[in-house]
Amino acid sequence: KVLLLEVHHYHHFLFRINQTEATMIGSVLLAPSTKANYDLMYYLKGAAAGGICCSITHAALTPVDVVKTRIQIDSVKYNRGLIGGFKQVVAEEGAMALTTGLGATAAG
Repeated sequence: KVLLLEVHHYHHFLFRINQTEATMIGSVLLAPSTKANYDLMYYLKGAAAGGICCSITHAALTPVDVVKTRIQIDSVKYNRGLIGGFKQVVAEEGAMALTTGLGATAAG
């Protein structure tokens, strides 16, 4: 007897998982780690990874924030949307204008 729990479509194939297989999969996925090594290095690596990811994200989104702020401040002048705003800021003030506030973002 097969108890159909889930049906997955993967490249036009159907996979059926019976109750025993689902229990085995669930026990593997939910099993606690046998190696608990939460020392100082573990937390330092986590903090460094988070810092690196956040700095990349903040640096990439600073130009978007510059254009968004310009649109909010003067919506009559910057009325061509986000892409048009990028072009307008670069044409009027140069490409470095898109990095306005990057120093404060990096310090924060």
